[in-house]
Amino acid sequence: MVATARAMPANKRDFESDFFRTLNRFVEPVAEAGCFSPEFWPAGLIVLETTGRRSGRPHRTPVLAMIMDDRLIVRTFRGERSEWFKNLRANPDVSYWAGGGKKRARATVHAPGEECQTASLPPFAALGVAATSVAIDLMGWRFAVLAPR
Repeated sequence: MVATARAMPANKRDFESDFFRTLNRFVEPVAEAGCFSPEFWPAGLIVLETTGRRSGRPHRTPVLAMIMDDRLIVRTFRGERSEWFKNLRANPDVSYWAGGGKKRARATVHAPGEECQTASLPPFAALGVAATSVAIDLMGWRFAVLAPR
């Protein structure tokens, strides 16, 4: 039997959620200001704004991102427990802050058991997605590719 987020004890899930919520309060203003932006480093932090799949309200989350060609690849280590990833799946039109400015994008999500689509991507981004797809299969990671709008 494979363990899932639902099998995790409630107190451990609550601790993990509280930890990331507290951490994000400190990281979000720094990332929004452009510090550690992937526009200045090979990889870095952005603030991703998704629309809640149930509430319809905007939700902001600092996430790791890497620029490849004109695309941003964002990922989560938390797998299916990442609410921002679930929101991306429900509504792929997003905004994000990088380099101190707000940008709009459309997300394509990738998760275990799904084929990673690379045909519409620029060559370097397609290579990055193909390489990352190996980690999806081996470690259950999830990621999204943000294309500018």
